[in-house]
Amino acid sequence: MRDVLQRLAAFTPEELRAIESLATRRTAHEKQQVMIAGPPFTRLWFVAAGLLRAYRIIDGEDFTYFFFTAQDFAVDYQSFLTEQASSLYFEALVETEYYEWSKADILRLYDQHPRFERLGRLMAERAYLSAAERLMQHQTDDLEMRYRKLLAKNPQLFLSIPQYHIASYLGVKPQSLSRIRARVAHYPGRADIK
Repeated sequence: MRDVLQRLAAFTPEELRAIESLATRRTAHEKQQVMIAGPPFTRLWFVAAGLLRAYRIIDGEDFTYFFFTAQDFAVDYQSFLTEQASSLYFEALVETEYYEWSKADILRLYDQHPRFERLGRLMAERAYLSAAERLMQHQTDDLEMRYRKLLAKNPQLFLSIPQYHIASYLGVKPQSLSRIRARVAHYPGRADIK
């Protein structure tokens, strides 16, 4: 965690101790729900090891919105900022260790240490860029390209989790993903992946 924080903002040892002192270490087992939709999301998580999935249930169907891997901050940003009900469920897909801070503690850190405001801004920027990139991919890339980009960005996902979660994230049925996987295995290279 210290390495990630240092890359984002050059924290002093005192500032690092302050954030570490407020963190609660948590462990979630494979397939364990760590947050249900409904209450406002009033915490921030840092995934130290493992994998979390954020998803919604719409008309009884499960839709994966985000995967959070080791070294990621995990949050329902919309609910965190507005303090309105969260529409997301969070689940550990494998044994997961993460650190948790309350929103009140985060706001206190912002007040006491201005560098934490920089961290908050950088996290918001990353969340925006990730959402914008995903939206553009869904509008402009075909399924095969979205699959290849996800494979290039997060190859560990394909080793760790059921394919139906990946299909849900990509917005397709598992059968369509199976066809794409077979094609990619047969023709592995594409030079236009960014």
